[in-house]
Amino acid sequence: MGPKIPGGALILGLAGLIPFLWGVLVVQTGQFAFVADPRVAVLAYGLMIFCFMAGSLWGFAARAEWETGYFLAVAPVLFFIAFVALGMPVNFVLLLGFLALLPLDWLFQKFGHTPLWWLKLRIGLTAVVVACLIAIVRT
Repeated sequence: MGPKIPGGALILGLAGLIPFLWGVLVVQTGQFAFVADPRVAVLAYGLMIFCFMAGSLWGFAARAEWETGYFLAVAPVLFFIAFVALGMPVNFVLLLGFLALLPLDWLFQKFGHTPLWWLKLRIGLTAVVVACLIAIVRT
């Protein structure tokens, strides 16, 4: 079963899924839209969350004073910028970005730089985010 995820982290993590789930609902049903293009709104929110998650790794690297960790923490965002600059679709690169963060989360946890519950939370949240991004793009 593993370590228990703290209540605050779980609640805020789940709350962070609401805009992704809203985007799927709007795109699939055409209802509850309060923005002109819900796909753009969800992608913008997703990019913000993606950068936040990479930034979390920076915090773990700083706490551990792990030099390599600093580079690993900024690499996903730099690759995102590079791939988009090369003309790859933002939605596809964002999807890959969220998936690419998981091995980094695993690595940081393997070296003991994250709380023991970190990866358990990240896998669940990432699964929902990836499913939502696929659902929004495919329709």
